Amino acid sequence: MTGNEHGSALLATLLTAMLLAALAGGLTIALMTEEAVEANHRRAVAALYAADAMLARVVSELARLPDWQPVLDGADPSSLRVGTAARTLADGSFVDLVLVTNALQRELDQARGTGSARWRLHAWGWRGDLVTDSDQDQLLLVAAWVRGAVVGTAPSNGLEEQIVLRALAFGPFGTRREVEAVLGRYDGAVHVIAWDLDR
Repeated sequence: MTGNEHGSALLATLLTAMLLAALAGGLTIALMTEEAVEANHRRAVAALYAADAMLARVVSELARLPDWQPVLDGADPSSLRVGTAARTLADGSFVDLVLVTNALQRELDQARGTGSARWRLHAWGWRGDLVTDSDQDQLLLVAAWVRGAVVGTAPSNGLEEQIVLRALAFGPFGTRREVEAVLGRYDGAVHVIAWDLDR
């Protein structure tokens, strides 16, 4: 083999190695992106289920009460109020449920005008608190709010009162999912009027 042939073979080998390294790098980036997307999806699904579970817990509590006005006034809070209303999540981000309450109220006032019903923070805790396993599961913070319903028409068909519930789940990396429900009491029995998953 001549020197030129050795040089050509070396150049071809180097170009092939560079091409393979570029392909490997591209594949690694694609796999990392896919993994990040899948992790975000898993967190979002878990947060949606956690918010739904919180709402179901609050509905169960409210169904046992003869009157919802003390709940709306804040005189009868949920039995699920674990720790403070301000928490640090697993990624170091901070959630202050009082500030979230204020934001929900601003949103309602903008949509319906000031003087509308008030959101009241009713229940909160880690997802594990819903299943008495808080030492094992402190990944998602869940909370629920209540407010009086705005009824556009006069109550009929035995409707005695309505209440709107909203549950939110907060997780690391900006994960947030909401579920909202409207309950009505008809002739003494509680009925779910609406249940809106993933707001």
